[in-house]
This record gives sequence, C-alpha cells and structure tokens, in this order.
Amino acid sequence: MNKISNFYPALIGFLYLLLIACSGGGGGGSSSAGGISGRVINGLTGLAVPNAIVSAGDQNVATGADGSYTLENIALNDRVIVSAFSDGFAEQFKIVRVSSLDEDAILLIRLLPVGLTQTFDPDAAQTLTVPGTPASVSLGAGALAQADGSAPSGNVTINLTVVDPRIDIDLMPGDMLVDAGAGELSPIESFGAIIVTFTDAAGSDLDLAQGSNATIRIPLADKSGSPPATIPLYFYDEDNGVWLEEGSASLDDTNSYYEGTVSHFSTWNADFLYPQTLINGCVEDVSGEVAAGVSVVSVGDNYSGVSTAVTDASGNFSIIVKPDAVVLLSGLRAGIKTNTISITTTSSDQTVDECLMFSVGSGGLGAASVSIKLSWGENPFDLDSYLIGPDGSGVSINFITQGSLIEFPFSQLDVDDTDSFGPEIITVFSFPVAGIYRYSVNNFSGTFEPGITGSPARVELNANGNVTLYTPPAGEGTNFTWDVFDINVAADGSFVIIPANTWSALSP
Repeated sequence: MNKISNFYPALIGFLYLLLIACSGGGGGGSSSAGGISGRVINGLTGLAVPNAIVSAGDQNVATGADGSYTLENIALNDRVIVSAFSDGFAEQFKIVRVSSLDEDAILLIRLLPVGLTQTFDPDAAQTLTVPGTPASVSLGAGALAQADGSAPSGNVTINLTVVDPRIDIDLMPGDMLVDAGAGELSPIESFGAIIVTFTDAAGSDLDLAQGSNATIRIPLADKSGSPPATIPLYFYDEDNGVWLEEGSASLDDTNSYYEGTVSHFSTWNADFLYPQTLINGCVEDVSGEVAAGVSVVSVGDNYSGVSTAVTDASGNFSIIVKPDAVVLLSGLRAGIKTNTISITTTSSDQTVDECLMFSVGSGGLGAASVSIKLSWGENPFDLDSYLIGPDGSGVSINFITQGSLIEFPFSQLDVDDTDSFGPEIITVFSFPVAGIYRYSVNNFSGTFEPGITGSPARVELNANGNVTLYTPPAGEGTNFTWDVFDINVAADGSFVIIPANTWSALSP
C-alpha cells in the first residue's frame, strides 16, 4: 500500500464558519444542490420506523413502511442539520455532509424509544424517574411555563430518555462537537446523556420558568474506567448543531449517575473536552488509486467520542483524536465503508503508514463492500465474530484466522476485542467462491448473567451501502452461538442477505 507524506491542513475553526452559514441545513457556498437518503430505525432494535418526519432546512418528508426517506434539493454544505421525529421516540438530530464530491449523501438515523412518559400536576413538586435506571428530573412546584411565560394548560407530560453512548455513539444527537469559542469546534467525550421534553394538555411545549431550576441525574456511561468526579454539562443546540457548555455535575458515591442543576431543558450531556492530538493518514482503493472527498471517522474504542475529517485531492487526511487512547479509523463515501484500522494514540501527532482501503474487486468473484460490526455491553467480557464460507471454500474468518483483504480470502477481521463493549469488525472486499457464507456471534466468555441478549449485543451490517441493524432473538438460554445472517453469493459475485437469527449450543 502507498505510504503517506506528512499532511497537516488548517484545523477545525473553519468548520465553524460553515456551521453558522448552514444553520438549520441551508446556506453554503454553492447554488448547486444534492440529496440525502437513508432509513430511520429504532436505535435499540434495528426495526424500521415508518411515518417518521425527516427534515433538513425547509425540506420535510415522511418515511415509508421500511423507514426509508429521500430529501431533495439540499444546498451543498459540509454541515447539513437533519432532524427526525416519530411518536414514542425522542427527536434526533444529525449532521451530514452534502458536497460536490458526494451530492447524494446516505444517512441512517437511529431513534431512541422514550424511556418515561408520565403525566403529572405541575403545581406539585415532582421527581420523575426512568424505571430501572437512576435517570431522573426533580422539579419544584410551578417550575414549568410556556414560551410566553404563562402557566401550563392543565396537566403536564414528560418524555425522558436515556442516551448510552457506549451502545452506539451515533445514538447521540449531532456529531459530538462543541462550540469551544474563538470560532473553533472541538470534539468531546461523553459519559452519558438524557433527553427531556415537557408538553401541557393543550400540546404546548414547556420549559423551566424564568428563575426556576431543576435537578437532573444522568446515568454514568463510562468506557474509560476512570470517570471524573466532577464534569461539565453540555446541552445540544438544535438550531446550530453543536453542544454548548453550561454548568457542571458531580458523580455520586456509588458511581451510578451524575447530578447537576439546569435552568432549561434540552438534551443534557455529561462531557469532557479532552486534549487533542492528530492522526495523519490516507485513503485509496485496493489498486492504489487515491480517494478524494472521503469522510474519515475516528470512533473512540476506550472512550465514547467521535471525530471526522475529509480527504483532500491526494486522498490525505488529518483528524483530531484523544491522546493516549485507542481509536478506530474508517472511511465512508456514498454509504460505502473502507476497512477499519485500530490505532493507539500518543500525546504527539502520528502518521499511519497503511492507507484505509476501498474495494475494487481484485480477486474472487468481483467487487463487494461488506462491513460487519459487532458491539455489546460490559458483560459477557468477550464475544467473538465468525464468518464461515461454503464447505470446502477455506473461508473462516475469526480471532484465530483473521484473513486478508488483498489476497485470499479477501475478507478480514479488522478489529478483535476481548475486554467488553467491542467492537469486532469484519470487512469483505470479495467473495472467492459462490455459495452460502454465515456470520455468527459466539459467547467466548461462556457467561449468561447477562448473556448475548441482555448484554445487549447488536450487529450492524453495511452491505454495499445498505445498513441493517440486528439484535438477538428470544430463546438464548445457555446457547453459546447466535447465528445472525447468511450471505448467499451467486456465481457472478452478486449476493443477498438472508436473516437467520437462530441460536445454537455449538461453536461456529
């Protein structure tokens, strides 16, 4: 693979100017337009959410029965704000790039089911708690008001939702950037969040009355092993698509939740603005052709954070990451993913020798682009991914035989995780023979309190840009293996995904 020369572009302050220009999804330096398409799913189960309203700027559409949507005539911009809402779910906001190199952006939107819906008398003090969690909001009597300052009409309903970024950082609104001042956007690390909304009997949105405060508790969601005793609070600015710091919260004595005081309601996030270092790298295809305009994503492996960059005309990028941490780098263009590289960062800038790669179908039956990501909770400690080819094919991708992308079997275990949360990631660039390939998850730890289901485990499949989320079926018991799906590959290299979703007492 090609090696990259040092590359250090202007940093993230320029993005803030783009953000202000595109507030709400409009603006940008070009009159040309593109589109955004994808699906809206339940972020916990992967099921489609029909009839959700998806919006960007002045464009609004309802999702189809399969959760699909298409937004057209979206002005080109690096930071288009997209929102999605459906009854029974917390509203979601995401940032997507619509550019001249990627006019047809692909965006999968994950909605979280509301954790608590409760109607109450606003003239009485309340402590409202999501069952089974420490997440709560405590209000004084008469603390809520309509936008004009008037009292609520009748009883009030709260919708309170917990966001656990350890499950999937994409469940968090926005793209984990804060307005750090001086025209700069900076990435943050999350230790948990809650989404809080109130409406009165007439359907009017409510907030805290002027001069009133509320106490919130955010369940601790920690991947680092050393959560700070005191942490800044950030709320999500829905109009500008960034997180803004306001106040702080303290960790309770049992390390269960952060508690703080707020003067208004939104999505509240317990976050840490970490020091920054850079990773310089490159993106190309298997043949060595450089890839320009690719969105490069860094996801924290031992922290809950994400950052992004875009490759230049030479396929090079420079991305901000947390120092002294483990990050997972991948590229994305028109929904198609590269392989994933795991990097241990240092306090100094680093250059990655090996480029991220797209498939061009060298070898096997022709080009394929498949990425399979397994993630889970703190327990079981170790789950393993398996991709097994047809009998006699010699294809067996797992933690022992990790494969290769540039030679047989043209599939590879990019990331192997053995100490909770995952992810484990398998990338497929081509299928060497026709037939049935099965993807399975094995409970290597052999523990069942919780097991794969209760962990909870989830598998995200990106097949040629089409993303599907799988969660375990009922009936796990003490079975060791979850057979997730089959890939039926034809002689010409085309393939279809066939869900299996069954349990087995045997290893794959």
